[in-house]
Amino acid sequence: MRRRLTGPARKNSVFGRTTLSALSALCVLGLAACGTEQAGDKGSAARAEGRVAASPASRATPTPASAPASASASEETEGADFLPFMELLLDIAEPCLPSDLPTALPPEELAEQEKLEERELGGTVPPEEPLPLPDEPMPTSEPRDPEDAKKETELSSVEKCEAPLHVDRITKALKKTPDPTATQVTKALHDLGYIEERVHTPRRAADHVEFTLDLRVMGGQLCLSGSTTGTRTTIEAYGGSPEVECQDVRRTD
Repeated sequence: MRRRLTGPARKNSVFGRTTLSALSALCVLGLAACGTEQAGDKGSAARAEGRVAASPASRATPTPASAPASASASEETEGADFLPFMELLLDIAEPCLPSDLPTALPPEELAEQEKLEERELGGTVPPEEPLPLPDEPMPTSEPRDPEDAKKETELSSVEKCEAPLHVDRITKALKKTPDPTATQVTKALHDLGYIEERVHTPRRAADHVEFTLDLRVMGGQLCLSGSTTGTRTTIEAYGGSPEVECQDVRRTD
């Protein structure tokens, strides 16, 4: 029988579960890659069994099953750098997060947690009453105007705090390459941990290179638009809806 925690020990246990839940949310982003790897493992096992059961003649005949395996490995490699990118953004934003984070679950979540523990201990929980169904179907919302989605949005206080941190590290990195090319700017940003999918349109324009960074994760709206000559770098932060690309946001003057 599991010992039920009380007092400070119970609070520490709840806080530990809350922390693990937060970390689990981050790990969900890597589940697609994990699923691809597991599918590849199962396919490999099935092919191994087929080789054992096959006759000598069939073993000499190559099977086309090896082609999907290489494709899966390629897909896994393409998305493998997103989790480190996510961790980079969280590390940069950490000084901007509020220090007075809650250390206990809200009453509603605490009550739900108690119900789960009672079930684990073999207790009974009274059934919950079903929610009443509406008499009429809920009205469906009209599709959003695509032009409205392109409007610049307001950044959160955390995003306003973390934006200068990104600007500082990018500016310092680009100073090492005077009069850079678009390829050199792209490489400098990749070396800082900004992945290819989030670095947009580095291009040469007159005497400078322009680029856009998409830093929107977990519902965020932070975009960066910059230009650099190597010796002089200008980067502006702005908010953009996840429905559109950062470079398609209509900036407000």
